[in-house]
Amino acid sequence: MSRRWLWLLLWCLAGAAWAGRGTDLPEGVELPMRVRLAVRVLNITAMREVSGQVRLHLETTQRWHDPRLVFDAVRAGSQRIDRVGDEAQAYIRQIWTPGLLADNRIGEMQSHSLAVSVHANGEVQLVERYESDFRVAMNLAAFPFDRQQPTLSFSLPRYPKQEAILVANERERRYSGIAAILSVADWRGMGMDFFGDETTGWNAQHYSRLNTTLHLERLSERYILRIFIPIITVLAVSIYILWAPALQAKDKGSIVFSSLLALAAISFTFEASFPGSISLNTPVAQMISLGYVYLVLVLLVDSVLAPACENLDAPRHALHIRIRQQVRWLLPAVMFVVCAGAALRAIPV
Repeated sequence: MSRRWLWLLLWCLAGAAWAGRGTDLPEGVELPMRVRLAVRVLNITAMREVSGQVRLHLETTQRWHDPRLVFDAVRAGSQRIDRVGDEAQAYIRQIWTPGLLADNRIGEMQSHSLAVSVHANGEVQLVERYESDFRVAMNLAAFPFDRQQPTLSFSLPRYPKQEAILVANERERRYSGIAAILSVADWRGMGMDFFGDETTGWNAQHYSRLNTTLHLERLSERYILRIFIPIITVLAVSIYILWAPALQAKDKGSIVFSSLLALAAISFTFEASFPGSISLNTPVAQMISLGYVYLVLVLLVDSVLAPACENLDAPRHALHIRIRQQVRWLLPAVMFVVCAGAALRAIPV
């Protein structure tokens, strides 16, 4: 009986020692241990600007040095041993890993795959690919001329920054990037930046964090036909009202009323097709809001000046004609300058 208990104790101690290999920091490595991180955005499959969510197909590459994994390259017949898929998943359970976590990832990973390479000198390279949603901050104030900078935050929650930190050296920065062709057709990648940060854990210790900022540009030229041409067409009705000869007052009122309804329909359509384009005070929303005031103002001014110009016996008849001639040009020109200014102010420099 005593021998059985002795074997059970030895088995438990061996199991604990083996399990400890996956959690203990490598010995003989200068602290804080540096875990090098590269991030590649393979695809952006969805962007929900109003709710601040982006769905990414992501690849992260972690590199670190573990002296316990050094092996004889001559005996192994290779300078590197690669493992992929289930074999890699089983292997990383047996070794120490940094425990990288994407802080602003929400939901579960999709299409998750792993690959791990161990070099003869003990360097480990862990490549992880997955698709998931991330919570990011977005600003639509310049829509559709906006450039978004969603940030992905990575940290090592198992180890305070005195023990392990995340870094991105020149090699990792060169390897990182955004794919040239994305599933979100109205966006293109402009590059990627890294900057170090820290976060505080539940035990009030400070942990290393590495932020990855994606630079994305909206292809605004694709929105000219879909957004600006309908608005300009509706507002151009004002020129017909101001210049059309022998147009009755009730006809002008009907045209303006129909134009106001058309602007309202356009605003609802834009908000449904491009969420946030109207509700977040974008240049498009400003143009439509000013369009309501502009059309009513055109109708009021013309209703005041038209009778005085048509009545030859009205006092200061010549003055009214001259004012009406100037107003015909002035009102559309002012509206055009205001709308152009709203659009130009939103264009990033």
